[in-house]
Amino acid sequence: MKRLTAVSLFSGCGGFDLGVSNCGVDMIWANDIDYHAASAYRSLFPDVEFVHDDIRNISIIPTADVLIGCYPCTGFSEAARRKWKNRESRDLMLNPMNFLFREFLRAIDLVKPKFIFIENVRGMLSASDGYFINEQIEGIKSLGFRNVKFKLLSAEKFGVSQSRKRVFIVGTHKSVKDFEYNFPKETHGNKCENQIVTLEDVIGEMPSWPEGEFSETKFHGHYLTRNRKRNWNQPSFTVVAQSNHIPLHPMGESMVKIGDDNWELRGNENRRLSWKECAAIQGLPLSIDIDGNLNAKYKVIGNSVPPKLAEAVAKPVIEFLKG
Repeated sequence: MKRLTAVSLFSGCGGFDLGVSNCGVDMIWANDIDYHAASAYRSLFPDVEFVHDDIRNISIIPTADVLIGCYPCTGFSEAARRKWKNRESRDLMLNPMNFLFREFLRAIDLVKPKFIFIENVRGMLSASDGYFINEQIEGIKSLGFRNVKFKLLSAEKFGVSQSRKRVFIVGTHKSVKDFEYNFPKETHGNKCENQIVTLEDVIGEMPSWPEGEFSETKFHGHYLTRNRKRNWNQPSFTVVAQSNHIPLHPMGESMVKIGDDNWELRGNENRRLSWKECAAIQGLPLSIDIDGNLNAKYKVIGNSVPPKLAEAVAKPVIEFLKG
């Protein structure tokens, strides 16, 4: 039987690729401009051809059954849009990073995939009144994809110990017959067979104070504008890419709200999650090796797609391709 193959762009450390490979697909080529992400990817996929370069400089990409793209989301994030407020639409249009989806569209012509998978932040759905999501969908359809669907999914509903919401786009090429993609049903939660995976489940046995593995910068005013600490019996808040904004470890006392946009730390057991704990929460192998300082490690881990979530999204497609 022919082995199924996949190519990924804006690959990061390879979280989405891990999910797809767990379904039995061979990753054959990957790309990212970030040096630290490249080192992490190579530690997880040492046999995959990885091109460390700006995608805009690349004109040769191998063909594959599946094309994956997790292009940058900085301009679509809620934090970015809060920062720009009334200037949002203008600045989104002026930022070239927000148009890297066009490089993904260009790559479709080179890779000639049967299926495509895209992941991005939920802010992309409403950015510029839906302009960006509509441009992507129409661009994908113009390249021969008859069945293009998108949906906002919550990672905690698919076995990831994290309340992380992300948008996924799945496209099926018109050459594929007798298949209609449907997003997977939730597998974890009150109405499901499995309970939500908790922090206790994933980091309960890890060291309480791992020296040199967590950020010790001051908890600034913005950090204290909302609750940053979940309990042991809950999933984590979203693991972000900025070390200063990483959620707190669940040890010790809970934070207390003392006013509008004002929370207070209690007790002496308050520290940010370590980068390795963040990796465990994301569902990444703890064997991941990131060449860089602590800030770089947090960034690479926070930008990753949880492999379990990617696997859930990809599984219906892979099972069809396997016949």
